[in-house]
Amino acid sequence: MPYPESPFIANFNYNLITGLLSDQSEENDGKKISNSNENLGKTLNWLCSAPLSTSIRVNTLKSNNEDLMELIRDHFKKNSIGNSPTIYLHPLISNTIIIENEPVDGKTFNTYEKEIIVDAQCASAVLRGAHIYAPGVLGMVSGCQVNDNVSIYADIWKKCKRGFHKVYNESPKVFIGNGRVLLQRHQLFGEKAVTNGIAVEVKEILSGCYPIGEDIFPAGYGLLQNLPSILTILALSPAPGDTVIDMCASPGNKTTHIAELMKNEGILVAIDKTPRKVEQLKRRCDEFGAKVSIFQADSTKILDLSSNNMRNVREGPPFASETFDKVLLDAPCSVLGKRPQLINRMSENEIKSFVPLQRKLFETAVQLLKPGGTLVYSTCTITLAENEGLVAWALRKFSQIELIKPSLSLGGNGWSGTSLTTEEIDSVQRFGPDQTIDSVGFFFACFRKKI
Repeated sequence: MPYPESPFIANFNYNLITGLLSDQSEENDGKKISNSNENLGKTLNWLCSAPLSTSIRVNTLKSNNEDLMELIRDHFKKNSIGNSPTIYLHPLISNTIIIENEPVDGKTFNTYEKEIIVDAQCASAVLRGAHIYAPGVLGMVSGCQVNDNVSIYADIWKKCKRGFHKVYNESPKVFIGNGRVLLQRHQLFGEKAVTNGIAVEVKEILSGCYPIGEDIFPAGYGLLQNLPSILTILALSPAPGDTVIDMCASPGNKTTHIAELMKNEGILVAIDKTPRKVEQLKRRCDEFGAKVSIFQADSTKILDLSSNNMRNVREGPPFASETFDKVLLDAPCSVLGKRPQLINRMSENEIKSFVPLQRKLFETAVQLLKPGGTLVYSTCTITLAENEGLVAWALRKFSQIELIKPSLSLGGNGWSGTSLTTEEIDSVQRFGPDQTIDSVGFFFACFRKKI
């Protein structure tokens, strides 16, 4: 699938990522992937562009495919947002709605004298279909009135000071799209500035993504979610009556999917480390009608190896070994699979710091899993060390687990450069520019504990 050259690729730290597409373990002597330059160039250009579609997971605890499809179609009809998008149910992933982007090849965008400046993070969200909320506006030209048409630009290098009121001429200033003003300067930057609400309604976007938010359907009916994340939980295959743990659960998107597949029957435990994230997790689960036992804890320390642990699972950690039928380890990672990436400022040391943590969490996960149970490890990053490197390490260290290929395999093969065999590389799921699913950079691997 061809991707046009992204205007943001020049801002990506190419040299940094080149050095990290290798397995950082001593056992593999820092082996790099084969054809690394070809793979890297294609992958970076893909990462710096927006996905070609938007996916929405239907929450069947509160809604159904038909009702949510109707609400989405009504939204586009009422708002007359350009041409009506192509909307359909994914043919292989149940309860998942796809909205295809508008083709933009050869399209000419008008630009307006009045402009809005946003930072790279906000611009990335806009390119995925978000409107611009009050905190996201860095600069607005003086004289902008409600309902004025404005052009939206990204301040890539964080040079624009909040409240800027002139035409912004610093480089790189990148055109993102056009929108309509809903909040004026005094509402955004005055003494009583608003801290929420849509400031600019986005009308057309450089990526061709249709502006859409979760406010177009009742809370908890559905979720904007990337397809690989949905596939991760399908690979875990939680069922009613299972005892399941989500070890790094916030914000709760995958947790609520687990509860949905369990039909709220069984025991679902969700763990996160920080109070803020736990509160976010609770709000998401309440909103989606998911019955979950939520605890604040460090998942590297939730295992009790003593032989006399008789605690009920619903009482929270520490848990006895071999407690759970299914374990999800959606691990903290370098998040280098995010799309579109307008700029990347992570240091090499920051990125390398994740592997030791991922290994500690995985070791706990293996011990918590029952014989015959399923463990799914996932990340939203592209580095070899955090993905195939972690899997290779796990198979060497834990003889009691085996790698299995998910029944629904829509991702691509893993990368070479580790001790994984050809069969093992074929069993993991890596999402990048060569898959039919055009989503984000993502990876997951499915393990079974031997009986």
